Amino acid sequence: MKPNLAFKLDTHDAQSRAVALPSPSADIAEQPAMSARDAVGPAILRQRFKLGPLDFDYRTFPRQRAVSLSASETTVHIVLPITGTVVAVSKADTLGFGAGSALLLAASNRNTVVCTAGSSALFLHIPRAAIQAQASRASGKPRRLAAIDHMFGWSIEHLGVMLSRATAPGATGHPSQDDVDLERSTLEGLAAVLWSDPAAETLFPIARSVERAVEQIRANPRHNWAIHELAQAAGVTAGTLRRNFRTCLGVTATQLIQQIRLEWVRSSLGSMTESRSVQQLALAAGFGASGMMSKAYRRRFGETPTQTRARAFSTVRE
Repeated sequence: MKPNLAFKLDTHDAQSRAVALPSPSADIAEQPAMSARDAVGPAILRQRFKLGPLDFDYRTFPRQRAVSLSASETTVHIVLPITGTVVAVSKADTLGFGAGSALLLAASNRNTVVCTAGSSALFLHIPRAAIQAQASRASGKPRRLAAIDHMFGWSIEHLGVMLSRATAPGATGHPSQDDVDLERSTLEGLAAVLWSDPAAETLFPIARSVERAVEQIRANPRHNWAIHELAQAAGVTAGTLRRNFRTCLGVTATQLIQQIRLEWVRSSLGSMTESRSVQQLALAAGFGASGMMSKAYRRRFGETPTQTRARAFSTVRE
């Protein structure tokens, strides 16, 4: 089975029967395996912690063991071997893989992976919406994650995680800046790897209803859009569109409208042919007052509208 080929697992009765493991030399490409000690610090049997919406579950297996996983409409799983071999069992085949490869389980069926004796792996449980939002940002279009399972190239080195620090003595329970950075980099890195995969368009089809709604907003950002108007243009119910906005883009329709308006203002401020004042641009974009717009603008771009305009003119003079 080729690493980039999406496939669907059927566990049958795999958990209760012995598994004939594939020959490492024949079926598993040689990968520079990182030792469990180097990857996670002191040897432990299991360590589990959460960073924001991400659930990290590191496990070592003194004996061969089958692990059952079920993706759902809200949660998907990543199986990331660190040492040894993991075998995904299907009705017709077995797929062995090791360090340097990962398995995305996003199909809505019960799956079994067999971890060989002496192996270790990270099981990463992620909200489907979190991956979809990152993929949408990476592609520039609203995306959803298809209900398929997929093998791709990824490793603990790419993740850059030191699991042992998450349960260090004296931990306060509040996320450190390192934890926040790890959460963000994990999601961004995962989405970037999957989006660069040859099967990306199959993995992340466009969410057409959201795309149609976004096109309506961009065509007339000043309009005071109601959700039922957008839903009618998108061809779905208002409730469905609200849910699709949250799960595919990670924002509400109202938040997206504000983002699009702010992007329009920023583009206008950077134009040498734009003569309107900040207040006039705020009104033209649909904001009720320039003060409200300026606060939102600074939160989003880290500078005031006046600073953006001054920087644009300074660049032209140079």
